[in-house]
Amino acid sequence: MSGVTDFNKSVSGGANSTEADRSRSRREFLRVVLTSGLALGNPRFAMAADWPCRWQLQAFHFHADFDLPQHAPVVQELIELQRTVPATLQLPTSDESIHIYLFRSKRVYRNYLRQYFPGVPDRPAMYIKQRGYGMVFAHTGPEFAVDVRHEATHAVLHCELPFVPLWLDEGLAEYFEMPAAARFNGHPHLADIRRELGRRRLPDLDRLEAITDLASMTSSDYRDAWAWVHFLLHGPAEAHDVLLEYVRDIHQQTVPGPLAVRIRRKRPRYLGDFVRHFAEIEPLAELPS
Repeated sequence: MSGVTDFNKSVSGGANSTEADRSRSRREFLRVVLTSGLALGNPRFAMAADWPCRWQLQAFHFHADFDLPQHAPVVQELIELQRTVPATLQLPTSDESIHIYLFRSKRVYRNYLRQYFPGVPDRPAMYIKQRGYGMVFAHTGPEFAVDVRHEATHAVLHCELPFVPLWLDEGLAEYFEMPAAARFNGHPHLADIRRELGRRRLPDLDRLEAITDLASMTSSDYRDAWAWVHFLLHGPAEAHDVLLEYVRDIHQQTVPGPLAVRIRRKRPRYLGDFVRHFAEIEPLAELPS
């Protein structure tokens, strides 16, 4: 199955996607950026012609071993991410290809990665960049939509920017992993961060920026990265400007330095702003489907 026409038909008549249990175990996901020498399998795996369902929609190339129209709403959300992520950061949209590999079975997914990427960790979803383009791998399950949105956000970011600081990479992926209607006040992190702030525990941006090893990030670090991204996107105008200038410098291949230094210079009382920002947001009572 292929073509935009088939996809558009399925969107208009496809089943609704659902958001299932959001256990913290999903934070075991790993985004891996691989050099070409790390994948020891067949380098032509991405060109295999035996995928039952293949679509090309804008920059996305979908490969699935099941009938993709049943997940048409998720596919549509990924297409929107290609536009929304750069627009949010005021970046030009890249036309660099992104390949999405989707599997119905966890067993088949694991076997596929073991064959073509031996040695990578066993995770339910993964982003890999190799030989010039980004790839997202995922299998269906209760968190399928969240998984794919999260990893596709990484893929879009790495198309737009020459490098992405780890805290920002994960914070933005956490932000955009939610459906659009729930990004502002529907993430489970919101209740957690409000509870932490109520205990006078503020996330340490300096410490987050010092983390360079993904394996050392904890579930709290993912939450805190999300919180800083949320504040920088939706907080005071000066904080938003700091984020945009920071990302613009990265886009221009300028070493940006610590964002914490920038925001202290421009908004000295930013920690008080941070606390007020989240105190004023009421979490959604029910997440949208």
